[in-house]
Amino acid sequence: MTYNVTVNWSIIVNKTYKSSVEMIDEKGLKWISLIILLGIIFLNILVVVLLVSRKPKSRMRFFVANLAIADLCVGICFVLPETLFNWFNVSWNPYACYILYAYFSMVPFYVSTYAIVILSIDRAYVILKPFASASKGKLYRYGLAMSSWMIGCILAIPYGVFGTYNEEEVYCSHEAPSLVMLYLDLCTIIIIPLLIISVCYIIIIIKLCERKRGEIILDKDSDDDCDIDVKHQATTKAKVRTIKLVCVVFLAYIMCWSPITIAAIMLHHNLAHYGLWFIVLYMLAPLNSLVNPLVFLIFNQKMFRRKKKKGFSRTTFDAETLRVTFCS
Repeated sequence: MTYNVTVNWSIIVNKTYKSSVEMIDEKGLKWISLIILLGIIFLNILVVVLLVSRKPKSRMRFFVANLAIADLCVGICFVLPETLFNWFNVSWNPYACYILYAYFSMVPFYVSTYAIVILSIDRAYVILKPFASASKGKLYRYGLAMSSWMIGCILAIPYGVFGTYNEEEVYCSHEAPSLVMLYLDLCTIIIIPLLIISVCYIIIIIKLCERKRGEIILDKDSDDDCDIDVKHQATTKAKVRTIKLVCVVFLAYIMCWSPITIAAIMLHHNLAHYGLWFIVLYMLAPLNSLVNPLVFLIFNQKMFRRKKKKGFSRTTFDAETLRVTFCS
């Protein structure tokens, strides 16, 4: 998702800007790429294992695991071939180009994007209709998760169609109409997700404000419902934390992918020239798949520890289990 919006960086590194990369130490970029690859694979496997192994199972954990699997696939299907073939001088071959890179390297990018969208939709649904959301089962979970994978498979089709293997110069790229693909990616990876998530957060903010006003009125009239009120406040606090978490994940996504998208637009309209800066932006864009698991691990340090305390208090994700309670 770069200029064209998926111009293969091996063309730039091996041709036009090979000398400029060598001047500032090409080996440094190569090892940075390898570190990003290993980080993506290790951290996302860690998140998936921890989430799957913990009980009780919850909808939030399920969707987070879905995002981690998508990010893991980004590492395996995109960053791995890019690192091997373009930085460690492993020769491209038609099978790796057409089967792995041309189509399947693009699928997890879209899946990761729309997995974040699904997280936001689910959080808005939980806040908007807590009782209805608490009764949803596996069909709801798997349906939403599968929709992100279906969207990814559909949106990646143009890249599979325009995948090209050059036998003479031994490289693989996407020879798609630049203007069409540029604005297609701009819409599908930035504009549409931003609009959907913005709507979700507007709904969340409005509903939480209404609920807060209702709590103030309830507190004035309530004398005997202290236990229920504590449970209600604890559940609401946990939900707000998960909402903040999803918000941070989306902001990280925008910070990782907006620079290369803007760079692609600038290059297309001749507002800038190819250079090392573009190679660095292209290499760091998949960093989003490394940031996501870090955000979950840092933001929820307690969620992977079994709590010994009795009572209602739970970790962020434990408060989101499928249980009908006040404002669940």
